[in-house]
Amino acid sequence: MKFHWSVTLMLAALLVFSFGLATAQEMNKEQWQQEVDKYTQQRNELSDKIKSLNSSIESMKSQSGKLDGDYTKAMDELYGLVGSDATKAGEFRKQVEYSENAANDLMRLSDADLIARETEVNDLENKVRGLWSDKLSLVPEFWDRLTAVNEKIASLKTTLANQIKTYTVGTWQRDRDCLWNISKKKDIYDNAWLWPKIWQGNRDQIKDPDVIKTGWKLKIPKGNELSAEEKTAAKKYYSKKAVVVGQ
Repeated sequence: MKFHWSVTLMLAALLVFSFGLATAQEMNKEQWQQEVDKYTQQRNELSDKIKSLNSSIESMKSQSGKLDGDYTKAMDELYGLVGSDATKAGEFRKQVEYSENAANDLMRLSDADLIARETEVNDLENKVRGLWSDKLSLVPEFWDRLTAVNEKIASLKTTLANQIKTYTVGTWQRDRDCLWNISKKKDIYDNAWLWPKIWQGNRDQIKDPDVIKTGWKLKIPKGNELSAEEKTAAKKYYSKKAVVVGQ
């Protein structure tokens, strides 16, 4: 059987009241006054403690406000030493954060996917080089963060260097060089279907995978299978070819 909460609370209150009344009836006036004095003293002590805590809080707020003001003043003076200000530093900070995020994203890639995005590593390196040229980079906060990004870029470049060999494109008449034929060479992949790896690894040169030029030095990414990005690129290429053939 379920009781409504209000009924239950009323019954509980009545029980407490009855118990208190019974207890009070067992006490004489002197004992009752002693209890009242005891609880009054406890109330006053708690009230004093609360006042003391509130006073401490206000004091700490005041100290914090002063420290914040001192910090802001010190940073303004520091930015001034490099010919800048807080507003420019805020924009610079956003660029540093963007570079940090980009470096972290690239660090998470597999070797195969990293090779396909080598251009992004080079772009990031150039961007960070530009940030270093700004005098704000001398501010300790930015110096430390840019140094950390530089270390990650160096690691990415090392990984790329260890993963890539090159092939110089010959003539069609003599060598029959196209991405398909290059890929199936025994000293390349020995598998023509891996040609998208060469395409994606050389997007800075190859705009159309059907067109490569004699003398181009192509990077040959390591691996015996296509990365996710390479598969996506190949799928788009084949789909486009199917549409052209069907027209």
